[in-house]
Amino acid sequence: MSIEIDHVNKHFRDFVAVDNVSLTFRDGELTALLGPSGSGKTTLLRIIAGLEQPDTGRIRFHGEDTTDLHVSERGVGFVFQHYALFKHMTVFQNVAYGLTVRPRKTRPNKAEIKQKVMRLLELVQLDWTAHRYPHQLSGGQRQRIALARALAVEPRVLLLDEPFGALDPVTRSALQAEMTRIHRILGRTIILVTHDIDEALRLADHLVLMDNGRVVQ
Repeated sequence: MSIEIDHVNKHFRDFVAVDNVSLTFRDGELTALLGPSGSGKTTLLRIIAGLEQPDTGRIRFHGEDTTDLHVSERGVGFVFQHYALFKHMTVFQNVAYGLTVRPRKTRPNKAEIKQKVMRLLELVQLDWTAHRYPHQLSGGQRQRIALARALAVEPRVLLLDEPFGALDPVTRSALQAEMTRIHRILGRTIILVTHDIDEALRLADHLVLMDNGRVVQ
């Protein structure tokens, strides 16, 4: 899934968060948005997801204008820095959530949901945690579960907002290697927001450097 950003602008009152950005993200590649805090990279990611609306400009997924589509209609998976797992649900229920809330016409049956969830848990090497709760897992394990949950709905594009930033260096390195493996297996278009240049160089096919809401390089 290719993504085209066409002259996108976003202001929050007097603050210019995204300043006339035009970019193309290639199908099947992992692109890192790199820059300091306040550079506009997370705002741009949220605009791509549909969590924020641009003031001006257009967003296109594979040539289709998605600017005015609701987030639920864009086919994106989003992984946040702090997991955002449901504490009262088991790991299995967390991963299955996006499938169970689909309209009845498109909702898989229980056997199909179970098969898909367990396959994803095997992909992130945590199938043995299916009946545990998030508080029983380490930070790295919770982030893997968040990734599996994002993949469960078979997103056209996967958006990662500083997904490894809250982890210790050893766990972060292990998860970066895991992310490389999963990207190689699935071949999804992935956009990664990070301020860590080493992480960007390790993971990404392409780097986009942002500062003050603009694409610098």
